[in-house]
Formats: sequence, structure tokens, C-alpha cells
Amino acid sequence: MMVLAIAAQAQKVDTIRVGHRFKQFKNLELGTVTDVVYNEANGRLNGAIKKRTTELVQINGQELVKIVHEWNSPNEQWSGRFEYYCEPYTMKPVQHIRETKMQGKEAFKFNSNTIEGLDSAVNNKQKDFALSLSEQTYNWEVDLETYSLIPMKEGNKVVMNFYHPGGQTPPKYYTLAVEGSEKLKLANGQELDCWIIFTDYGGTQPTRFWYTKRGQNFVKMEGQYGPMKIYKTRLY
Repeated sequence: MMVLAIAAQAQKVDTIRVGHRFKQFKNLELGTVTDVVYNEANGRLNGAIKKRTTELVQINGQELVKIVHEWNSPNEQWSGRFEYYCEPYTMKPVQHIRETKMQGKEAFKFNSNTIEGLDSAVNNKQKDFALSLSEQTYNWEVDLETYSLIPMKEGNKVVMNFYHPGGQTPPKYYTLAVEGSEKLKLANGQELDCWIIFTDYGGTQPTRFWYTKRGQNFVKMEGQYGPMKIYKTRLY
């Protein structure tokens, strides 16, 4: 049964800016997990299998979080991978390299007031990319990992600034609300007690995410963009 939060008064909304040290950083799940990602529109299904690997690495004496996503689809044009580095505890972006059959290699470096094409990446289709920032932004492509670090308690709301590297939509603050909880039963009979996180991406795409109460690990996502329904489900 889903339990929704009913607030007698307006809830406080916390702003989480890049540089904030996440007290829940221990919830960042290390290792490899596999998700099924698919969408449904006009009676047609499109899907992919995505592997997400997160680890702590040392590069030139600096500890970084390395996150790799690899997705494989029956349509090879939609297959690809990315390799992303950010700072531990803050998830402050450092470098992002994405490669797909459709777009080729797109590589970016994140500075204090700009996002630029990574000049050291060979055959970088985004080598001339440059975006000025009024303030730093989190990386949309690791939303599942980033969301797992926010404080989760029924009624909590946070706003965070996100941007998809190379995208046309500029960085923007989005609201994430812990709207309630639900106990999910898996196919193997296991029961997971989960928080439900809601965001509507500025009114364009109402979406819910389920995270376990213990450890705040991602379980599934359900969203809608116009006539298209979008799903992500972790394989156990």
C-alpha cells in the first residue's frame, strides 16, 4: 500500500548546491548493478539493458568517484557508454566522456564557471563546446546515483541544479519531493520497503523513483513524457 505524506503546513524546501557535502555519501552504492530501461508509445516498446558501475579510484593522487554506464539495445544506434568522474562526498562534476553509435564521442570537462569540450579526448565531436555557468551544476546523466544521497524522510523536499552535458536545455533547478513510501514485492518473493521520490522536471515529465529505505538504493522509476511512458527497473 502506498502511503502519501499529508502536510498540514508548507514543507521547508532545502536547496542543495554543488559543493554541498552529502551526509548520506555512504549510501552511494559501489559495484555493478543492471537495470532494464524501456519506453512505451503508440503501442510500441523500445528497450535496453543498462549496466551501472560505481567505484572510488585514485588518479594522480586525487580520490575520485568513477561512474560507468553501458547500455545495449537491439537497435545498435541506441547503444553506448559513458565514463564520468566527480569528487567524492560532493558529487561535484570533473569530467564526462560519452560515446554512442549515433553521436560518436562527446567529452566534457567541468570548471568552476564553464563546461567545455575536453581537448585531450581524441575525435571529440564536442571539442568546441563551451557553456558559461552562473553557478555549478550536477550531471543529469548520473541522476539515479545522485538522488540516492539526498535526505529521505516523508515530506522532505530539495531543489538541485542539473544539466545534461552538451544538451540544449540550460542548467535549471528541479524539485525532488519524498512524497511517501511503498512496500514492493519482487518476483522472488523478497519485499522491499521503499521511499518514493517525485519530480516533474519543471512540469514536463511527472516521474517517480523508488529507493530502499535501508541504504537508499535505486529500485525502479516510472515516468511519462507526453504520450510516452518511461520505465527503469533494477534486476535482482
